[in-house]
Amino acid sequence: MPPSLPSCPGVGPSCPMPQFPQMLTDRGCLSRLAGPDCECYGHSNRCSYIDFLNVVTCVSCKHNTRGQHCQHCRLGYYRNGSAELDDENVCIECNCNQIGSVHDRCNETGFCECREGAVGPKCDDCLPTHYWRQGCYPNVCDDDQLLCQNGGTCLQNQRCACPRGYTGVRCEQPRCDLADDDGGLDCDRAPGAAPRPATLLGCLLLLGLAARLGC
Repeated sequence: MPPSLPSCPGVGPSCPMPQFPQMLTDRGCLSRLAGPDCECYGHSNRCSYIDFLNVVTCVSCKHNTRGQHCQHCRLGYYRNGSAELDDENVCIECNCNQIGSVHDRCNETGFCECREGAVGPKCDDCLPTHYWRQGCYPNVCDDDQLLCQNGGTCLQNQRCACPRGYTGVRCEQPRCDLADDDGGLDCDRAPGAAPRPATLLGCLLLLGLAARLGC
C-alpha cells in the first residue's frame, strides 16, 4: 500500500476545521487565524504560509500597514508614536507637498525629503534665499545682497521694478533706446557704455586731422 499522506486533524492536507482553519507545514499544522505564527496586531484576520521561505505571513493588512505581521507602515505613511501597534491609527499619512518634495514618502518622524530650496516637515515652505511660486526658486532680488540698482524696487523677491530709463534683471542697464527727453539716457555718458558709432567716427576724423596739422 502507498504511504499515507500527512494531514492535519480533519480532512486532507489542508484540513479546514470549523473554528480554526489549518494548514500543513514542515513544522506541523498551523492555524491560519490564530496563534503566535499569525500575529497581525488586529490589522488582518488571516495568514498564508510561504513554503519556500517556511514562514507564515499576514495577508491583506489594513489600516495602512504592511509586513509579515502588519507591523510596518505602507510607503507614504509613518508610525504614530502615540499609538499602540494594534491601534487603527498606528500609521499616519506623510502628506508631503507634491511640488516641494522629491516623493510622497517621509522618514519615521514624518519629515519629507525636500527639493532644492524647499524646507519644512512637508516641504511646503522656502529658504530665505528662495521664493514660492508653485515650487521654490532662487530670489531675483532682496533688501540685502541682491539689491535693485538705480532706484529700482524689489517686488516679492521675484523681480525688480525699474525706473524709467533703466532695464535688466536688477535695473543695471540704461535704456539707450529712449531719447534723452523721454526719460532715457545718453549712452555716450552712461557709465561703462561704449560710444556710438557716429561719435567714434568723429573722434577718428579729428585725430587724423590733428596728425596732419602736426598737433
